[in-house]
Amino acid sequence: MKILVIYDGTIHTKTALRYGLRKAKDEAGEVIILQVFQSRLYLDYDAGPKAEELARAEASRHLRDAETIIQESGRHGIPVRVLSEEGDTVEEAIRLANAEHADLILSSPRYKAIARQAPCPVYIMPGTILVPVDSSDALMEDKANIIEEAKATGSKVLLLGIIPVHLYSTGETSELEEVKKKTAVTIKKIKNALTEQRIEVSEAVRSGYPDEEILKAADEYSASLIMLPAGGKTPSELTKAASILLDEPKQARLPIQIMLPAEA
Repeated sequence: MKILVIYDGTIHTKTALRYGLRKAKDEAGEVIILQVFQSRLYLDYDAGPKAEELARAEASRHLRDAETIIQESGRHGIPVRVLSEEGDTVEEAIRLANAEHADLILSSPRYKAIARQAPCPVYIMPGTILVPVDSSDALMEDKANIIEEAKATGSKVLLLGIIPVHLYSTGETSELEEVKKKTAVTIKKIKNALTEQRIEVSEAVRSGYPDEEILKAADEYSASLIMLPAGGKTPSELTKAASILLDEPKQARLPIQIMLPAEA
């Protein structure tokens, strides 16, 4: 996996860099760190002739901070490149992602416009992690994964209840109502577990085909990541949705993470 990190020295991009280094280590990937100096901002700048000089000095300091983060990460065996370019950050990020065939871009909300043109998924952090929930208790086993991801990126979580109405006929209204109740209970359990960890949580419920409703909600709530269960011995509607979305990653246009059991 080739990970492109957009870096400008802010707290959010430092978070993205640390996250990218950990992910590259876990997946035997590589990291490209891109810093873009926007020199055109200093044309006709009113702060004086030394404004650009001071800004460049600050940019150099930010790169030194990045080098410190790299060293502190213990990135043994992880290829890391630090690139410094001039121009527009969004344009340079897209150009580099295309040239390097990047698999994932990590960015702060400041550069979220990258997602509209990027050739690969873009993970905005902090952002909103979308977690689909069904009527089973299986997702409770994955709550540690959700907590870890939210804390690592400073993101909030959207619990999306999925009601697979297509599985029930008009004569099965009582069964469908039971599914709705169980889904609500599961959402409440997971929400309580996350709020205990001081993670901001919101919730929503959708009825329909899971993969379609997940994509609609991801767009509506500007999700930055979708987390789906790997599933057990018996495939659920959510594991089927995961399979569909992974087969067509361009539909989502954002990262999809499968939550594997701890023993995996």
